[in-house]
Amino acid sequence: MAKADNTLSPELVKALEEEKIVSVVTIDHATQRPDLAVISWIYAHPEGSKVKFAVGHNAHTAKNLQENPNVTLGVIAAGSCYSIRGIAAVSNVIEKTMKLRVVTVDVESVEDVIFYGGKITVEPKFEKTYDPQLAKKLDEEVYNLLKA
Repeated sequence: MAKADNTLSPELVKALEEEKIVSVVTIDHATQRPDLAVISWIYAHPEGSKVKFAVGHNAHTAKNLQENPNVTLGVIAAGSCYSIRGIAAVSNVIEKTMKLRVVTVDVESVEDVIFYGGKITVEPKFEKTYDPQLAKKLDEEVYNLLKA
């Protein structure tokens, strides 16, 4: 494992300028156990000290972060796997095509966590299985919010 940094590298910022499969680990507000969710709407601010992502307005992740703002994001990008730890703030409900919340993470540490000698050669891909026009509309709305 490499030494942890307190901001995202330029390569990670670039990788998080578009949709990416990202694991979000929070502490469950009811059980106090780790909780895992997967998101794709994410955006790293250019300076590398903040990451924003969007979730549905009733998302378990948002409720967890309102109770305990500690969060870890698991990202596969830039040839490796990264753990991004930080403190999250959850927005009020935002009403667009769908109701959602924006989570802003103040990055506290970034660590390359891939096993010794490992390198990612192909990043995970995904496709949306719902109406392509709706997907495009939602993506545009959400990314306008995340980049604001």
